[in-house]
Formats: sequence, structure tokens, C-alpha cells
Amino acid sequence: MTSQNDPHPSAQPPCSQASWSEETKMTRSLTSPAVARARREVLERGAAALAAFALGLPLANCAQNETLGRSQLILISPEEVEQMADMSEAQLRQQFGGPTRDRRRQREIERLADRMAAVEGAPRPRRGFRGEALASPALNAFALPNGYTAYLDGLWDFARGDRDELASIMGHEMGHIAGRHAQERISQHLAFSVGAAIIGTAAAAAGSRRYTPAIGAALGLGVALGGSAFSREHEYEADQLGLIYAARAGYDPRKGVAFFARMEESMGDNPMWFLATHPPYGDRRRRMARLLETNPEIAAASRQRGA
Repeated sequence: MTSQNDPHPSAQPPCSQASWSEETKMTRSLTSPAVARARREVLERGAAALAAFALGLPLANCAQNETLGRSQLILISPEEVEQMADMSEAQLRQQFGGPTRDRRRQREIERLADRMAAVEGAPRPRRGFRGEALASPALNAFALPNGYTAYLDGLWDFARGDRDELASIMGHEMGHIAGRHAQERISQHLAFSVGAAIIGTAAAAAGSRRYTPAIGAALGLGVALGGSAFSREHEYEADQLGLIYAARAGYDPRKGVAFFARMEESMGDNPMWFLATHPPYGDRRRRMARLLETNPEIAAASRQRGA
């Protein structure tokens, strides 16, 4: 789903961990001079990381995400990305119809969120993990990095209120938060959106070093990664974490596969999947089905529920 496998990203951008003060004020305006200076620092760090990567220089301070088992380019603090989410939350709630009129659905979502948030490895955002049912007929769910997640009425209807299916979907949204996918995408955009201007300067400043194909490759990667939507690899990672979290909470991970099988049957697959940020339903279903056999934790839960 939007903010909607084996997590092995094919090509990872250079990593650089920004240093941020613990005294960051959560209420400060994003347009304040202090934030403007911070943004310039972020851009400079991203440009330096991209230049170092393109020129073959060593990179330091990669941010390791233990949940994913890989390093990430993180140029924005958890405090700032959560502040952005805080500012977006009310607008998104309104955009998707506001709270559902079915209070039973909301109570079910809240109970499910409480149970899922209690499992080992669940994300622990500052404001806690929260779930809300929204009145939109769209078939979707989304997560914000501040812990707010939304499940639209259209999704509930398609899942027929099945708790096991909803648990896999909610686990998927938790996976985006635990995977720091929003921070990573913003950081990639910050780094690569200034790459074209900075990389030429960096190459020229290197003096004896000439403009190499590696720089062009880095620029091509920057174009590919531009934008704010989650990538296919992010969706695969969230799918896997969704099944793991659902299994840990005592739900049937096989229902996550069943959900995407119905999605594929009902809506078909996208023939232009290689141009989309979201992978096709069939591809996700097949990857998740393999996890039922190859991931020890998911496989054990599947066998237990199938007994």
C-alpha cells in the first residue's frame, strides 16, 4: 500500500548520517531561519556524499537499519520527518473523508493496532503507533512516520473485515515506519536533486581527476530515485515485515497472500509494472507466498495455523 520478500535492494545510494541536536524543537516552523540553515546543511551533506560516491572516495557514517539488515542514506532527522508528518496528518484525514461513520470499524482498528504495536521489533514513534479508519471508498491504507496509519473504508470492505488480512496490511504500514522508508526517500531526493549541479563542481575541484562514467551513473541513479513515492524495494520490504509482525501478533500470515491473490483476480496486474513505483499484485503475491516457505518465522506461523 502507499505510505502503500527478501529485502535485498539492488542498488543502494551512498550513505551519510547527518548529525542532529537532541534539542530540536518539535514546534518550530519549517520556514524558520534555523530550519533553512539545517536544510542547507542537509543538502551539503547529500551533495558531499554523492560526490564522494561518484569520485570513488570512501564514505563514512552510514546509517545501519537493523530491522532491514542494510544501510540507508539518512539526511533528515527523525524529529524533522515526524514534524512533517504531524503537519500533514490533519490534511490527509480530511482528504480521505475524515473518520469512518462505522464506529465498530474504528474500535476494531484500534484493538488491532494495540496488539500489533506490542510485538517484538514494532516501531516506537514518539506519539505511539496509531490506527484510524477513514471514510474514503478508496482501496488503500497509508502510514506516516509519526506513527499515524489510516485504513480506508474501501480497503475494509475489500478485506471483508478479516482480522488476519487486516493484520498483514497493518503490519505492512508498520514496516514502512520501522524501515524508515520516508526518511530514506526524502534523503535520496535531497541528495540527488542537487546532484547535477554539485557533481560537476566536485569533479572540477578534484583537479587531477576527470569526469568519469561513475558520475554519469550516479546522476542516472539520481533521476531514477527522484520523487517521494515508495520504491518497489520499499514495498517488498514492508510486505515481508508485515507478515512477520502479523505472525508475531498471533495472526495468520497466509491471509496476506490471500488478500493479494484477490487483488490480482479482481483488478488484474499492471502490464507496465516496470514503470510503476508499486510492484504488481501478482509479483507481490508470489514473493509473499515464497516467504511462507523460506522465512523461518513466517513459515512456522503458517504451519501452526494450518495444522
